[in-house]
Amino acid sequence: THDEVAILKLALMKYGVGKWKEITESGCLPGKLIQQLNGQTQRLLGQQSLAGFTGMHVDVDKVRAANLLKNGPEIVRKSGLIINSGGVLSKEEREDLKTSNQEKYGLDPSTVSSIQVS
Repeated sequence: THDEVAILKLALMKYGVGKWKEITESGCLPGKLIQQLNGQTQRLLGQQSLAGFTGMHVDVDKVRAANLLKNGPEIVRKSGLIINSGGVLSKEEREDLKTSNQEKYGLDPSTVSSIQVS
């Protein structure tokens, strides 16, 4: 439902992308399975791989908006989501991506602490 999507956005901002245990234990989305949270998060962000955001508190709408604007021959989409068409990222590449994503989309600690998830 639309209410559940709004709650998940807040939970991702509060607890972090991929922090499924914390989100489920918070009780904000009762009955939701980790697989459901992961799939909905992919749809919210507009991309299949969440590795570049794992553990991060990000502005979900800002990430999605940026992904919707991406185009070109190197951008491959499946069911509307950007998919990884290249190889597996090295640890260093993944950390560089996370640093870049934090700069672009990260929330400051005071914003995170002020988020209330129903």
